[in-house]
Amino acid sequence: MMADYDPKEIFKEPIFMDTIPEDIDITEEKFDGISPYIPYIKDWNSNLIDIIYWSKPEKEREFTLKLLRKGSMEFIGRITEVKKITKSDEFSVRLTNGVDVIFNEDILKKNNPDLEGKDLTDILEEVRKARLLYLNIIVKKDKESSHKFYVKSYMDLAKVELRTKEILDIKQKYGITWFDFFLCAVGINPFDMNIDEYLLLRQLYIPRVLSLFPVKIRDEFTKYIHVLQFTRPGTGKSTFYSKLSNIMRIHIFSRFPSRTRLVMDARTGAEGAIFHNDYIVIDAFDKNLKNDNFNDFLSYSERGLSNGEWDVEKGSASTKSERDTIKRDVGFIFLGNVDKVSHESLTDYLKDWREWLKGELVKKGLEPGPIGAFIDRLAIISIVDQDFDVDKYVVDKTLRIQYFMALVNLIKQEILKVKIDNNKFSDLNKGRERTFAKMIAKKLRALEISFLIEDKDHPYKVDMEADMKVGGAETFAKILVKGTWGWKSTTPQ
Repeated sequence: MMADYDPKEIFKEPIFMDTIPEDIDITEEKFDGISPYIPYIKDWNSNLIDIIYWSKPEKEREFTLKLLRKGSMEFIGRITEVKKITKSDEFSVRLTNGVDVIFNEDILKKNNPDLEGKDLTDILEEVRKARLLYLNIIVKKDKESSHKFYVKSYMDLAKVELRTKEILDIKQKYGITWFDFFLCAVGINPFDMNIDEYLLLRQLYIPRVLSLFPVKIRDEFTKYIHVLQFTRPGTGKSTFYSKLSNIMRIHIFSRFPSRTRLVMDARTGAEGAIFHNDYIVIDAFDKNLKNDNFNDFLSYSERGLSNGEWDVEKGSASTKSERDTIKRDVGFIFLGNVDKVSHESLTDYLKDWREWLKGELVKKGLEPGPIGAFIDRLAIISIVDQDFDVDKYVVDKTLRIQYFMALVNLIKQEILKVKIDNNKFSDLNKGRERTFAKMIAKKLRALEISFLIEDKDHPYKVDMEADMKVGGAETFAKILVKGTWGWKSTTPQ
């Protein structure tokens, strides 16, 4: 992969934008939590910032009061659940700020002529799939003289003209991999590191990037892999997924979600997070490991993690015959901290990080049966017990939305068309492990993540043709699935 230009200069390209312009006072309250919205912001002096600010969950009361007084409000965010549809011409949703609004077919078509050819199911599907919604909300009184909030118009802000050619041109100009390009998109500079720093970056960020992007191998298997990563604090785990939440449709829970919040409340018909997101992050996983919470989560998610089938209990039903089953593929990421892995725990009886994790979960009082079922459904277990100051490599840049969406789309296309050698996975005993390894190998090859680093002075430069000849992606995928990457402080490649 030949480069005509120094890749460190990529952030000067116009496809990137400043995360926060120099003339903006970042200490102002309205800029708190702005990071996931930055790729969508074209003009920092526009009212977009104010709309985002008043749409925050903590501003629910103020948003509602303003809406009642003014008669209309603009909202930017996402929906957290779709309520039960009680009428043929409307449905209600709950927004990320906790406010319930109604999509009424007549009101929408009256104010949006372009919707004339769509019925309510089309609108519902668009709203469900939206990465970031803009809503114009109005107030109406019903017959009982109570106020209800209706959506006058809506827009998916991620529906932009994809600038695919520019992304391809920039990639060729700097001779970078898709993996490093994706890191640049979220403001990580991988081109100004020595070999040891880059190897540690790989160990941290390869599992994170691999946790994203669908790949279908078997019909009876979910198209997403599930990843667990424990690292030292300050390595950028939560920030990485937060930045991508409005790009990749990611919902972050700070504790184990209940069945109603994750799947569905069967009594009300309210849809949970899996319907409106492609990925679920459970942060601070290590802080929530109570036996009851863990067992409850696994009781309703075990099949969902395996093949995307989720049980919805009917009221208080506990028997399988009194449950509905819904199909929805979602990728899960479990994040936690590790503080100095005890070398005494890395005994000769343990072969890999999977066995280490099982032992640690047993120590926390969890039962072996549920632990085994949980670990079997994880494609990658990543334990990184080394300090990494991510701020040292952060640049105040991010891709503009039209380029970001083009990058994501191009990576998906690469994964679809890339070829792997299925014969190289025959030494894996379990069918589940073989499927995981094939899914990971396709992503590794598509993202141009080489198994070996040949150029120690420029570790980001790779020879994918040579890597393919030696089966680098297939070998690397098996190591990741087995849980032996970086095992016992072995320096990872």
